[in-house]
Formats: sequence, C-alpha cells, structure tokens
Amino acid sequence: MHLIHGQDPYYRTFFEGRSDEEAYQEAFQVTIENLKKVNSFDSLGHLDYVVRYGTHQAEEYSYKKYAEEIDEILKILIAQGKGLEMNMAGMKYGLVFPNPHPDVIRRYRELGGEIVTIGADAHRPEHVAFDFDKAGEILISCGFSYYAEFKGGRKPIFKRIVP
Repeated sequence: MHLIHGQDPYYRTFFEGRSDEEAYQEAFQVTIENLKKVNSFDSLGHLDYVVRYGTHQAEEYSYKKYAEEIDEILKILIAQGKGLEMNMAGMKYGLVFPNPHPDVIRRYRELGGEIVTIGADAHRPEHVAFDFDKAGEILISCGFSYYAEFKGGRKPIFKRIVP
C-alpha cells in the first residue's frame, strides 16, 4: 500500500493541508476500499507505511487509535486467506518498529491470521534482509512460531522461526 488516492506519502505534498491523524485515517480507509476490490495478491505490504513519513511519525499513531479500521483490514485479509507483511524498513526509516507495528501483527494473530511474510524494502544492496536478525524475535513476541514464503506459486510455505 503505497498510494492513497494516487499520492505516495513518501512525498511531503501528501501531508500538506492535513494532520498526521487525518492522513493515517485516510490511508487505512483507502486500504479497506482496495481490499474490497482487489484480491490478486498473497501478502499485504506496508499496512501502516504512511506512518514512516508523517510529520510526527509514531507520536500520533497506535494500533488502539485506529483499531476499528485496522481490525477491518485484518479481518478482510484473514477471510480472503491473505498474508500480512512485516516490513523491517520501518526501523531503517526512523521508527522503532517494523511496519506494521507489532501490536497490529499481534492483533492479526489474535484474530486468526496465520500468514506473515518478512520484507526489507531493499532499494539498495546493503538493505537486503535489513534487520532480519530481529524479525524472528518480534514475530515470536506476537504469537507466531513460523513465517511464510511464497516460491513458485500462490501457496505459502511455512518456515519455523529458530530463536
């Protein structure tokens, strides 16, 4: 989820004339709309990507603040048999957590979600597998003992997390 009504939050112009809260709310609403229209994917990436670029980043963000919208997103994913990507790049971009926040990943698990993939947003060679050494610990703390990979097909291959 990069684009929100055709705009990428990466560019500061997305936040012009709106608060972080309004931007985050809009991003989650657009995600819900998109999930209801498109299901030709395996794992939803960048669920709270917008937070990376907010004026105040995580200061105005928490799972609880947006629980209604985030729960709807997670329930749609689970009902469609889709995964949720944990993208470690959040920490590369100044956050102290991956995207989505571990509280969101934990909630996905509580609701019955089973498919979690791991990404790094590696736009440069040095970012390949960025902070993957921390990924297992985060997933275990969220109630997972495995993660998923997709290779050569649309079916998840589950891999046990080795602490």
